[in-house]
Amino acid sequence: MSADLTLPTELDVLEQARQLARPVTLLRRARKGQHVASWGGEPSVPLPPELVGTDEDALADGAFHAHWISVDATRLSLPLTGCLSVYLHPDGDRPLVLHDPQAALHTAGGRPLYAHARMELPHVDALFRVGPPALQQWMASLLGQDPAELLRHSDIGAHRHPVLERLDQTLRAAHPMWRGGAAAQLGGWCWGWPDEAWDERERRGQQLVLTTFEDSEPWVEVWWTGHDFEAVAHLT
Repeated sequence: MSADLTLPTELDVLEQARQLARPVTLLRRARKGQHVASWGGEPSVPLPPELVGTDEDALADGAFHAHWISVDATRLSLPLTGCLSVYLHPDGDRPLVLHDPQAALHTAGGRPLYAHARMELPHVDALFRVGPPALQQWMASLLGQDPAELLRHSDIGAHRHPVLERLDQTLRAAHPMWRGGAAAQLGGWCWGWPDEAWDERERRGQQLVLTTFEDSEPWVEVWWTGHDFEAVAHLT
């Protein structure tokens, strides 16, 4: 935490953030840790025959499902086996996620990614939403608003106060989307997008299982709905 970030002495804000941190697995190229994913190359879960492109003109234009990433499904903090593979399509279709409980991870033609366990601090909006009442009261007082009113919003508008804005920047600086160093990550917090609030899917009971950073845009998120996967590609 930077020295110029004025925080109340009676309320350890960063410690509150650490208590709310979520476990994540960074997927890196560094050959350390366990091999748990493959970037590009041959997918671990192939496309079904009806989705395999055969039109020569479309193939020449690149209009086909391209493999983005494959992941060992046992690393998703879900009771699943096998692998999942994520595909993108240039026509702007929603990313396709295929899960095969019998599939084995391989890296033919792709780049192997290795697991690095970390804890991810929440962003400032999540910190306000799930933090204790004393923290909510302090943050709301800086913005001159009632905590109950702010809780109705996904974005509390931290940029409106320099202390909260610097807190937000400090939390972002530790995240691989801004810091770099990872091709993707498993788990963690959704940080929000221009087209979708950070808590929109969590309010529906969905769980973020994968976010990709490499070769972005787009940034791809994969969510678990409780019975299936949903993927979305975000642009900024």
